[in-house]
Amino acid sequence: MTSSFKLPTGTLGIVFKGSNPPIVKEVRYESELFGKVKCGFSFVGVTINGREIAPNDAVNLAELLKETSDNPNRIMKFMMTLPAEIEFILPEGDPGITVTNVDGIAIITKISAQSPLKHLVRIGMAVDSFTLPDGSTMTGGSAAKVTEWLRFNQLAGRVMILKDPSLGDLSPSTYSQANVTVDLPLGNIDDLGLIIQGNDIATFEGVTRYSQLYGKVPASMVIGALRIPDGREFQGLNQSFLAKVLQETQDIEGRILYLMNPGDGELPTEPVLKAFLPVLGNCKELGLVFGSNPARVRFVNQASEMNDIIKKGMEVIKVGWKYEPQNQDLSAESVTDSLTESSGTDRFILFRNIYKAIPDEVEVNFASGRIGIIFGDHPPRVKGFTQGCTVSHLIDVGMVADTLILESGRRYMNLETTKLTRTLIANAASNRRVIRFINPATVELSTGGDLERPDMMNLVLPPGKLHISLKGPYPPRVSSVKPMSPLAQRLPKNMAVDELVIDGRSYTGFNSIKLAALLKESDYKDGRVMKLKNPFNPNVNFQFK
Repeated sequence: MTSSFKLPTGTLGIVFKGSNPPIVKEVRYESELFGKVKCGFSFVGVTINGREIAPNDAVNLAELLKETSDNPNRIMKFMMTLPAEIEFILPEGDPGITVTNVDGIAIITKISAQSPLKHLVRIGMAVDSFTLPDGSTMTGGSAAKVTEWLRFNQLAGRVMILKDPSLGDLSPSTYSQANVTVDLPLGNIDDLGLIIQGNDIATFEGVTRYSQLYGKVPASMVIGALRIPDGREFQGLNQSFLAKVLQETQDIEGRILYLMNPGDGELPTEPVLKAFLPVLGNCKELGLVFGSNPARVRFVNQASEMNDIIKKGMEVIKVGWKYEPQNQDLSAESVTDSLTESSGTDRFILFRNIYKAIPDEVEVNFASGRIGIIFGDHPPRVKGFTQGCTVSHLIDVGMVADTLILESGRRYMNLETTKLTRTLIANAASNRRVIRFINPATVELSTGGDLERPDMMNLVLPPGKLHISLKGPYPPRVSSVKPMSPLAQRLPKNMAVDELVIDGRSYTGFNSIKLAALLKESDYKDGRVMKLKNPFNPNVNFQFK
């Protein structure tokens, strides 16, 4: 496709390069042809006073245009070809370009009329390279990835290189995301609009459109750490624990989230706490008492600076300071000595066992009024709590609302979040609304065929294989009952086995492995009795303690 332009007198402000044919390298902003003639156009010929002339290289063409600069009767013809390559800096904000995958290549397919790049960028060019101000670089990226970077990185200083895809000179696909620190505003995970996934390690998938962080934070990154300005740094958090910490610290200013590339360094396989200590002080002066080997926190003085930061039961992984030994003895005595030796230096203690595990199941009866829980996702997951919630100490963020039982006895299962919320509001005047919350990582969602659990039950076991699954320490729970089991429709899931009687002899205090072995060894016998109790009823007691 060709296009012709009448040339003004004087300097054109167009720079050509190459030969056979000369190519437009640059159109200066002050040129009268800026926005009309584009970089990459191929020179075809120039008509002067009715005579067409076609110099075959940039030098001869420039000399001709200079010699005839006073002539108002010049018309130049171009082939509207794409440039081999353009490199430019994107201004702050939305550049107003649309990128679409065409035959597996990220191609610019639309430029808005308001785009600040409309005179520079050409439709049909491929996004070959994209570099952010923090050094993050992508080459050969997909249209979805380029669009994501344009959306979540809108600071000035971004550099983009476009190429003509027909030349076959595109870069291979590479991706290098620089690690990022994010200053968090006040609020919990929902207030912040964070989209987090990951049952093992939390990954940051982006933010909602109305988040204060929208357009400022790159997506698809691993959450390396969350630092609280009171001296705590959490690492190795999964989605549930991260939501819990953000909920607990929602009113604290100065929180920092550290995002890192997947694979950029090792992270703990469990949640850990890095507690930064005051520079001066031994154990006694810090108000800390340790016991056991490895050392665990036995006591924290209420007057200690570390109260509410370090908690009873936390286990020491490491005492870090300038002169720490390479192989640390983690006994209580050695940890105490290390804190004496490290006094006067910057130091920290790394702890595991920082939170009690999320319980498998909790049943909560809600009185009339608001319940104060924020639900999201499907099935309804606890995302946080409102101010004044009276049950936040019973339920953990990350648990799922499995079953709702109303005062009328009506039972709801597999509710969507909206349906659950509306049902609770419709029954807000009731003093009996029971929700069964489960840990989705360890307990399956209820189905319509699940049996209701009594407080206690005794089952006479037939000979042969029972086809049930058991899990956990004493009292082990029945995690599933297979359809072919002789106990199907008789044994509810998640009942706990308190006692097994074989030939009149009582067995108790077993874990799931030992119980399974007892059942297998005695599977030829008649008259075995399994005594089970509901582990979620706080009024039920078990024999072995």
